[in-house]
Amino acid sequence: MAQRQRQPFETTLQDLVYSVDAGTGLQIIRITLFCLFIISLVIVFTARQFRGFDNEMAMDYGQLGRNLAQSDRYITDCVRPVTIAQVSAHTFDADPRIDAHPELFKPPLYPAMLAGAFKFYDLVGVDLFPMTEGFQGMRVFPAEQWVIVPMHHFFAGLSGLFVFLLGRKLFSTRIGVMSVTTYFLSELVWQDSLHGTAIPILVFFVLASTYFALLAMIHRRERRPLWNWMTLFIVSLLFSAAAFLTHYAALAVVPGLALFIWMMGSRTQRGGHLAFFYIIVFLLLVSPWMLRNQRLSGSPFGMAPHTALMESSQYPGDSLMRTLEPEFSLMGDIKTARAKWTKNFSALYQERFTSLGGGVLAPFFIVTFFYRFVRVHVHNLRWGIGLSMILFFTGACFFGEEALRMYHIFWPFMILYGLAFFSILLDRLDLRINLYRMGLTGLVIGLTALPLLLLIFLSPTAKPTYPPYHTPFVIRVCELLKPNEIMCSDMPWATAWYGQRTSILLPETIADYYEISDYKKYISALYITTLTKDKPFVSGILEGPEQSWMPVMLGRLPEDFQLNQGFALNKQDQIFLTDSIRWGADQMQRTEADGGAEEGAGEGGEQTE
Repeated sequence: MAQRQRQPFETTLQDLVYSVDAGTGLQIIRITLFCLFIISLVIVFTARQFRGFDNEMAMDYGQLGRNLAQSDRYITDCVRPVTIAQVSAHTFDADPRIDAHPELFKPPLYPAMLAGAFKFYDLVGVDLFPMTEGFQGMRVFPAEQWVIVPMHHFFAGLSGLFVFLLGRKLFSTRIGVMSVTTYFLSELVWQDSLHGTAIPILVFFVLASTYFALLAMIHRRERRPLWNWMTLFIVSLLFSAAAFLTHYAALAVVPGLALFIWMMGSRTQRGGHLAFFYIIVFLLLVSPWMLRNQRLSGSPFGMAPHTALMESSQYPGDSLMRTLEPEFSLMGDIKTARAKWTKNFSALYQERFTSLGGGVLAPFFIVTFFYRFVRVHVHNLRWGIGLSMILFFTGACFFGEEALRMYHIFWPFMILYGLAFFSILLDRLDLRINLYRMGLTGLVIGLTALPLLLLIFLSPTAKPTYPPYHTPFVIRVCELLKPNEIMCSDMPWATAWYGQRTSILLPETIADYYEISDYKKYISALYITTLTKDKPFVSGILEGPEQSWMPVMLGRLPEDFQLNQGFALNKQDQIFLTDSIRWGADQMQRTEADGGAEEGAGEGGEQTE
């Protein structure tokens, strides 16, 4: 067999130059430069805006993941009085199991992913959870800096990939490139990534389930082999179940995808049966988790539905979580939740939804519902997304801030359809000069990216998270307790996450505190912070729910109060009480040093014993 003739060196060099100038090489260079640009923006944004977690949900997820990694059980160190009553009612011996308290609010997939990452770092010998001595000189908790935030950034990047794939499949490669650029330049994407909750991972699962459902239905209409489109269909189902097990808000996406599947049917290919099959298999996939919740709490969603009563007229603020024996009434609760829904929906519609991405693309997206796209799958998917949004807004407005924040899962779809409709309008203008078209497109993307660019280049760096979260304070007071001892605090998510101690949320009344400590589980320490002390004196403390705690906060302890030893932190900002003197002079000096050394923690670290 004749040997293949080798090309002259000059020809090979010309091919290489052509590839770099106009072929595959040029595309690789462009993609590389684009990725480097986005990575640089994210690094600068993170360095300027991240000073540690500043919200309850992020710390709660973190300690759940660590518990799962260490014990292989889905238990929480952040115990709320309302769940003490619920668990006691559903155990044969009325034991609330405070030492191994089951988590009843959050689904398990995101904590399981954190647990896997924590185990990996533990295997390679990296200490993600240092105590006081190991934390010296650190400004951010290692587990947040090296695991949680990087994981969120990674999934935000994967979500951008699916935005591009969806844009290319629905419209064109050009729309895909424009959409992924807009997505990566959106301030809310990276704010969600720093927020510490599961939003970036949830967005990835929703986008992936939508993309594979889209491919499956297109292949089915093209009469591809059964194994081809059914494989994609099953993958979409798995991602939908993963989204639900990440956050219950993803339940709103499933009916939308089912509607899309039904509408993609034809005269010979019925879509209704397949849509029904999609819902049934989804319920089967998530049923083990729902049965677990039913067994532990009497509800398939655990205690999550009851959070609709939080911050309502019946349970203002967090009083529901702090109530040891809540009284639930179906008709009364519905009336209370309905009033809360009206208030939240108005705020969501007027102040949040229309302001996504600077409010530029939201109008274009809304107008697409009055336009008929030529491609069947583009037209049908739009109606599925619309149904999911209606269901989400209807349900999320019953709940709190974190649930309302989940509407960000629809931002990628608003980008895709908004930019597609904007491109249609540009085509109708029939601009002869391509520079005008590029300029208008760049203007829309630039206006959407403006909030991110302002935060990076003009806004001051983020402030420290104190008050109330100052990691050295939390670690120090938690170290004074043995690992098996229980403490009570108004921010138990922080003491559970940073201090690794089982912590009970401060009950609404001191009588409930006595009930828990005397008959449920002995409480060895009490830690009160600015979350309680900064409340309005008259309406919040003197006449509010904290009325019975006022003598404790003022230092006039009741005679039968067992926690009669303690000290104040940061000039009376925080109070720590325990049942005996657990500290020496050297420990007090280190605590004082922690109070003055950290930026933003206050002017000093004065303690009074």
